[in-house]
Parts: sequence; C-alpha cells; structure tokens
Amino acid sequence: MCLSGAHVRIECKDRNNLNLKYSVDGETNSTGTFNIHVDGDHQDQICYVKLLTSPLADCKTADPGRASSQVILTRSNGAVSNLHFTNALGFLKNQPLAFYPELLKKYLPQNEKKFI
Repeated sequence: MCLSGAHVRIECKDRNNLNLKYSVDGETNSTGTFNIHVDGDHQDQICYVKLLTSPLADCKTADPGRASSQVILTRSNGAVSNLHFTNALGFLKNQPLAFYPELLKKYLPQNEKKFI
C-alpha cells in the first residue's frame, strides 16, 4: 500500500560523538516515495532516514523493523550518482486487513498454520 503524505526526516550524526550535524525533512508522494535534496557531502557522518508521522488515523505506529534505514550520503565511496536509496519504511495498521489471515496461510510453514 502506498502512503502519500507521510513525513520523513534524514539525520546525519558525527561518526565519533553522534552529535547531530544535519537534518532535513520531506514528505512521501502519491507513490509512497520521497525525494529529498541533501546539501553537501556527509562522508564522515552516519545518516539515517526515519519515519516521523503518518496521515492515516488507523496507521500511526512506525513498524519497529522498518521505522528507519541507513543511507550513504557521500560520493567519496565511488558513487557517481546524486541519487541515493534506502530500504522500505512502513507503519503498522491498528487492525489487520481482512485478507491478512488467508495471505499469512500461504506463506507460513505447514506446522505453524495452527496459530492463525
């Protein structure tokens, strides 16, 4: 499901003392993706993109495993493009979607289906 209007933030911290050095916010578009212009090279910094807020009342909690993702924001590593990508981020629905139990059955091993 694509989520338009979710707010995200890129933060870069000093590699040695973890002090915040750079921060910029953005918003997802109709395809659930975001494009954020980042000023400068962040070679000696650890940068992450993280979820801030969801526009959906029933989908406000960031999934702990997909709430943030590291992103490399330097060209000193041999990258030739100004485009950088992160792993998928996501929020959790308050209630599972109606088709979820059937979908889960397709992917669970046979001995775990009894827990659904």
